Amino acid sequence: MSWDLSKGTDFLPDVSVAELKKLIAFETKAKPRTRLLIALRRKKGESIDEIAETCTVPRRTVHGTLQRFQERGITAAHSVKQTGRPKRLSPKQLSELRKHLLASPKASGFRESFWTTRMVVALVNREYDISYTPQWMWTLLRSMGLSCKKPRPTHYKASPEASESFKKRQDGKSAAPRMRDEPRFVWMSAAS
Repeated sequence: MSWDLSKGTDFLPDVSVAELKKLIAFETKAKPRTRLLIALRRKKGESIDEIAETCTVPRRTVHGTLQRFQERGITAAHSVKQTGRPKRLSPKQLSELRKHLLASPKASGFRESFWTTRMVVALVNREYDISYTPQWMWTLLRSMGLSCKKPRPTHYKASPEASESFKKRQDGKSAAPRMRDEPRFVWMSAAS
């Protein structure tokens, strides 16, 4: 970090005061506008303390902003886009996972006939050696275009024969047998 920051005409020699004023006028975002205002005041010859008081920002912020302007030029008004953490599953792995999920869980070695979030976590851990929490897997599955459905619970006193005969009367076909355990969230394609 440099402590000898130029000021006046030596600060941003390629940019005039009029250009800075024009950039400030056209800037719509608050942070870049404040940074340009700091640069304009420094171009006019003000000290760091004067700029900090006028712009109501900490002295350290003014110094860091001026330092960035000296290093990067006028482009320092805008933040550099940070890449962030890399994705844990590659696009190819996500495509393979989607194929697994659109197929039956039995094809992947599970006993259930529908996908639950915990089963998908176990599948990803087994296939790709990557562990996710159920909460994050939920977010990942939603971003893949899958939706979560909660099956309707069946009443413990309900007669399976009566409900089967009712279903046959409605559409003429026999429905698939319902699971009799606790209701869970089931993942399926959002189109269905």
